[in-house]
Amino acid sequence: MPAPRRKGRRADPSKDEAILEASSTLFMERGYAVSLDEIAAAAGVSKQTIYARYACKHDLLAAVVHQVAEEIVGALKPGAAGAGETLAKFGEGFVEVVFDTRRVAMLRLIIAESAQFPELAQRYYESGPAFVRTQLAAYLEGEMRAGRLALADTRAAASQFLGLIMGADHLAALMGLLEAQSASGQRRRVRAAVDAFITLYAPR
Repeated sequence: MPAPRRKGRRADPSKDEAILEASSTLFMERGYAVSLDEIAAAAGVSKQTIYARYACKHDLLAAVVHQVAEEIVGALKPGAAGAGETLAKFGEGFVEVVFDTRRVAMLRLIIAESAQFPELAQRYYESGPAFVRTQLAAYLEGEMRAGRLALADTRAAASQFLGLIMGADHLAALMGLLEAQSASGQRRRVRAAVDAFITLYAPR
């Protein structure tokens, strides 16, 4: 879910964009340890401007994660194309993010901090992974109702599809045991997942 905004003067879209862009870059480069002072300097705004929009660094990270998640699920447009083509486009955007070495490094740090800061992990999960799964399940629900897929539990099916894409390799990536995949390798990973999913849930 998106990070809550503080009430007050109407936000300046250009400042919003600058804050999120700077935050995204610095979170991936430096991890969660980056300070709001550094983010403010990189965005060309004051720290007070950030606090006018986000109550804390947890909220800012959640906004960054949610922005990326929104871009990923943008491919899920019911009826715009066949389910296979749509899932392939969605899957390619998904693996590009989850296997990105900088985002893997940031997730590794968040996992390490989760015992001390459980709210941080919760906000990250809700804003990114849980949101993406919910939107994918909603897309699959539409395909089921249209008779293009035969599903009994769309949330379970969404989890299955994401699992097919990530496999055991995402855990290996988190542990630093997987080399970066080429774009062609990522496409093959997604296509294999889509083929298996469509075969499993095609109407009989």
